[in-house]
Amino acid sequence: MESHGNYKIELIENKVHIYPSGGFNEQGVKQLNGEVLLIAPDEAPWALVAHPDDSAGLTPEAVNEIVKFFQRLSSKNCVVIGIEVLPTWQGVLENSIKGNVNIPVYMDVNMTKLSPLINNILDNA
Repeated sequence: MESHGNYKIELIENKVHIYPSGGFNEQGVKQLNGEVLLIAPDEAPWALVAHPDDSAGLTPEAVNEIVKFFQRLSSKNCVVIGIEVLPTWQGVLENSIKGNVNIPVYMDVNMTKLSPLINNILDNA
């Protein structure tokens, strides 16, 4: 199946920022996840910070792939995940992630609330 979903990705200090847009299927999420691991620091603790835009969407299979990826991240030195999530997606993601991921995952519509939480975890890692 063809990969669906668009994104921009960048490393700023020890944070991998992703900017997804459009509808993502499982293959699109796998492609993005692979690029996250290519850019993430190898030896230092780091954070994943997602900034989906208003057009971002997920198939149920894509949500499952995200949860599997989040489960793997602690073995890759990721210590915290922050998602600047729209209220329409927050419940879906919280229900899928809660109890299934062994590192802190913070979600809020406001990045100014997420940044201190992410920085605190990174500073103490």
